[in-house]
Amino acid sequence: MPIKYPKPKILLIDLPESVEARLQAEGFNAETGTFGSPYKVPLRDGFQPVICSAHLPHHTEQEVIFIDLTPPATLDAPEGEKSVSDGELDYWGKCSSGEIDPRPRTMAMVQTAFDRILTHGGLFVIFAYAPFRQKLVWGSAGYMGLEPRDERYFDNWCFLSLFGGDDLKIQQDYGTEISRAANGGFLYDCIRPYLKDAEYSATIHPIQWFNNTSRAFFPLVVSKFLVPVGGVFLFEQSNGLVLLLPQVEQKAELAVDLLKTALPELSPHLFPHFEGKRWLERDEYEHQSVLELKTRQVQIQQAARDQIEQLDQEIEAERTRLGFLHGMLTKTGNELVSHVKGALQFIGFQQVKDVDAESGESANKQEDLQVLDPPQPLLLEIKGLAGLPTESDTLQVTKYVLRRMKEWNRTDIRGVSIINHQRNVPALERDHDKVFTQQQMQDAKNHEMAMLTTCDLFRLIRGMIQWNWPPEAIRGLLYQDGRVVAIPTHYQPIGYIAHFWDKAGAITIELNPGVVLRQGDTLGFVLSDRFHEEKAESLQIDKKPVAEAHGGDRVGHKTSQTKSDVVEGATVYLVKATS
Repeated sequence: MPIKYPKPKILLIDLPESVEARLQAEGFNAETGTFGSPYKVPLRDGFQPVICSAHLPHHTEQEVIFIDLTPPATLDAPEGEKSVSDGELDYWGKCSSGEIDPRPRTMAMVQTAFDRILTHGGLFVIFAYAPFRQKLVWGSAGYMGLEPRDERYFDNWCFLSLFGGDDLKIQQDYGTEISRAANGGFLYDCIRPYLKDAEYSATIHPIQWFNNTSRAFFPLVVSKFLVPVGGVFLFEQSNGLVLLLPQVEQKAELAVDLLKTALPELSPHLFPHFEGKRWLERDEYEHQSVLELKTRQVQIQQAARDQIEQLDQEIEAERTRLGFLHGMLTKTGNELVSHVKGALQFIGFQQVKDVDAESGESANKQEDLQVLDPPQPLLLEIKGLAGLPTESDTLQVTKYVLRRMKEWNRTDIRGVSIINHQRNVPALERDHDKVFTQQQMQDAKNHEMAMLTTCDLFRLIRGMIQWNWPPEAIRGLLYQDGRVVAIPTHYQPIGYIAHFWDKAGAITIELNPGVVLRQGDTLGFVLSDRFHEEKAESLQIDKKPVAEAHGGDRVGHKTSQTKSDVVEGATVYLVKATS
């Protein structure tokens, strides 16, 4: 029979087969299961292993679970066999009553899964039955019989931890006089037709539930003595719900009514097909003015989707155009060389040559890149490393410089070593302060060569894009001696941050001797992950506005930076105008 309502997934545990047939006929996605059945054992004082025969299909993913706690008929023998040999540890039950009930053990085994279902908004409908407690022994068979290791008590309500606390008691009591609780509500109206022949064998005593803000219990029906024998448990932290009912004759009919009326109202997230009064919102019932507004809404949504698709395409195009930036931080070998070449071309070098790729000199290893733009040639050696560079890594380019000087008969050729260090580590988490040793930096100065990391180049190009720097402000850095100071050449240091005033959103700048800072100048800052620029629109000395400040002054400046950006002692730069 085709399923009309795939959601919710419904598990019927120990209910009559007629319930499954009826729900499936109504189109619900329901299947049956069982905790197992009690079985006869020889009447004696000894113990026998507890043999479980549960069948709970897909029980970890069910959403609505009906449980009838009425014990199934006692079998003449257990169904199935022990899951372990007699010598292995297992639970054993006492034979003094001539019967062993495996259901409590199964219930304990599924408690974690059922608790999770409830916590995530699941729904339980329980037809109650008198509680009983069962002692099982954890042990194994030995030469002298059972060798116990431990004892544990289970009961026929332990499938949910809800029923195992001291603040909620289910007690045995019997009766047939059932009436509506004071606040029965619409749920009572749903179950009322089925209470004529109902009976109860358990009463509910939620000792600490009535005044608890995180959970609630609402009685639906009570006994002759006004003790709850049915009710609903609700939880603030989830949409989970537990409906506890007395035993009724027409369980199939009641289940259908609950699933069609009351339960969708209580747990609409489990019943996506349920309309309730939403049918009034169908087009055939809706107001014409509302339909026109809905049409506009659809048009706006479509326009937004079109714009998002266009932006996605533009984002992908930009990632492709600037792909060399990420490539410089992650790649090695020829790929890294190609990405660095793209970076050099991006900052305006016109004559960049990949020596191995263009000259086919792989047999006789040469420098990775040549930059032949004025004012003088640059030879670049580029390495992607998992760790930090060695001396041979940083100075290898000097060998090629000497070779080209002889070949080209000129002495103005400069070497540049670019290192993508710790390339498997996110760039901001790499060791940037100690990437080069003091000896490596001194050797680079002595050889009149530049040395920098791909992270330096990445930050500089991002700053150029963001703040519209002239490309020559970066190109000029490659002609430095030693470790390149990755600050654009048009940044002039004028002082340092002496203090940050959190409430005022201002910094105090101690100006260097001979410096002049004027209102309207652009200030530059080197932050942990980027460059930042802002206009000096408000300058103060001793809390008085000034048009300019001079070397030695401590001048206040209103900043857009946050406390996390500002580092006291950090250098402040004047961004010089460029033509």
